[in-house]
Amino acid sequence: MDHSIVDTAMTSRKRKREEYKNIILLAAACVVHMVIGVVTWYHNNYFVKEPTRNWELERHSFLNRLYRGKNKDCIEQLRLSKNAFFNLCRILQEKGGLVRTRNVPTTEAVAMFLHILAHNLKYMVVQFSYCRSKETISRQFNDVLRAVMKVSKDYLNFQPCTLEGAKANKWRWFERCIGALDGTHIPVTVSPDERPRYRNRKGDVSTNVLAACGPDLRFIYVLPGWEGSAGDSRVLRDALRHQNKLEIPTGKYFLVDAGYTNGPGFLAPYRGTRYHLNEWIGNTPQSYKELFNLRHASARNAIERSFGILKKRWSILRTPSFFDIKTQIRIINACFVLHNFIRDEQQTDQVLEVQDLEFLSVVDEELVHQSREEVQNNVIDNITTIQATEEWTRFRDTLAMNMFANYQVRRNFA
Repeated sequence: MDHSIVDTAMTSRKRKREEYKNIILLAAACVVHMVIGVVTWYHNNYFVKEPTRNWELERHSFLNRLYRGKNKDCIEQLRLSKNAFFNLCRILQEKGGLVRTRNVPTTEAVAMFLHILAHNLKYMVVQFSYCRSKETISRQFNDVLRAVMKVSKDYLNFQPCTLEGAKANKWRWFERCIGALDGTHIPVTVSPDERPRYRNRKGDVSTNVLAACGPDLRFIYVLPGWEGSAGDSRVLRDALRHQNKLEIPTGKYFLVDAGYTNGPGFLAPYRGTRYHLNEWIGNTPQSYKELFNLRHASARNAIERSFGILKKRWSILRTPSFFDIKTQIRIINACFVLHNFIRDEQQTDQVLEVQDLEFLSVVDEELVHQSREEVQNNVIDNITTIQATEEWTRFRDTLAMNMFANYQVRRNFA
């Protein structure tokens, strides 16, 4: 009997403990629920929430403004008019083997590529505008770069050009001349171990690029890749022996500056005689050598103007970029290809022609200042790769004397 009473009492106490425990849990749940409700209400009413972004929509909107909007915007951002841009995309697809991926169309890939070259943008900047990962941007950039390299031979070659007006008058005395040849230094980024080899005489880290252009400012030949410390003679010697050889047809020649030897294939001005165009302001030629140098400088100025337009258009050539040196050299080559593509497109695209005229007006002013600095510094690299011959010296003297005789006759009749 006593055991039964004890068991009943223990069971009653357990039941009460369970009921008490349930009441506490229920109360805690109510408190938590009330706290969550208050926090939710406060968040909904007082927290500033960033709206959900539709990356795909933002990207399409940006791209439509870029190359389907105003021509002015396309020119400023990509350096091409809308028509030229779509022509380039078509050529890179048909001839360069560029294909669209599952998520990135070729137009977007080409736009990213041109944007980086035109403004020397880093991937993180492009990532913000195009709403793409840096991995995607890098992959697309290299795909387009490979496509441009594949079509380079179609653009970096000699093409006959027809000159009119003042341009024709500049070149009329140089009938067998193909164009002008010179070197230019382009800043690059290299590892600390390689910097001494790439440091030029001005102390900058650069690559020495040899190039030749025609009277129409279209590049005929380009050899990028040499270290900045390499002299022009070494680069020219390599160009004449390189697999991508600089070929000069028999009887033809390039105009070169006084640093080069006057020899077969390369017509240089007379040394020790006034040459740079700004030196002729307020002066008239008094001898056949002076007249020859004046007309030589007027025509050879084409290569300086070509370099000037090239660097004005593609900002990546004016400052060191973050790519490895091998990619930087390929980028330089691609910029020359794109320069020629634009020169070709100008024949039917007035917008591109206006852009070049704007670039040229700035370049010509800079060239006058640059020429004055060169005269003051009097720095010339003597290039002896080409051997002077008596026959070639007579050719230059005869040409110069004929120029001066014609000049004197015209002055007497004026």
